[in-house]
Amino acid sequence: MKIAKAYQKEVFCLEGDWSNDLKKQNSIMAALLFLKQNRNIDFIHRNCGTIENLSYYLLQWQLKRYSNYSILYLAFHGKPGQILINKTPIHLDELAEMLGPNCHNRIIHFGSCQTLNTDKRHIKRFLKKTNALCVCGFGKELPFVESSVFDILLIDMFQEFLDVRRVEATLKQNYSALMNRLEFKLIHL
Repeated sequence: MKIAKAYQKEVFCLEGDWSNDLKKQNSIMAALLFLKQNRNIDFIHRNCGTIENLSYYLLQWQLKRYSNYSILYLAFHGKPGQILINKTPIHLDELAEMLGPNCHNRIIHFGSCQTLNTDKRHIKRFLKKTNALCVCGFGKELPFVESSVFDILLIDMFQEFLDVRRVEATLKQNYSALMNRLEFKLIHL
C-alpha cells in the first residue's frame, strides 16, 4: 500500500484565502510554477473560498481524467486536526467523508499550519477512510516562505521514489532540522 503507481506525480492544488485583505496576493502559485518550470510537474490550481467549492473540486479531482494528479495539495489555514475555509473548520473526519474511499494510489499533503498536530490515530483513521497512499503535513504554525520551500522539496522528492517510506527516509537524511522545526509528518499505513 505504500508504493505509488508512477514516478511522475502531478499536483492538484486547492488553496484558501490567506488574508481577509483582497489586496494581499499571497499564494502558493509561485511554488507550483517553480516546479512546473524546473521539474516539468504539471499542476491544477483552484481557489476555494467556500466549503461547497472544496467539495466540488475534491469530487473533480477523483475523476478518471485527473488520475495523473496523484498529489492533492491542500493549501489552507489550519488548526489541529482541521483546515479552515474562511475561518470555518473542516475536521479530518469531515474531509474524509467528502473524499470517500477513492484515494487509492494518491498522496494528500496538508500545506497548512497545525493540521497534523493531532493524535496519530485520527490521521490513520483518515487514511483508512480515504484509502490514500499517505498523508503529510505540518504540526505547528508556519512561516509561509519556509513552509513553501519545504513543499517544493517534498513534491520534488515524491517524483524520485515509488515507495513513500523512501521519501520519508531521504527527507530525514537531508532535511531533518527543517522537518523538526516545521513538525513535518508523513503518515502511511
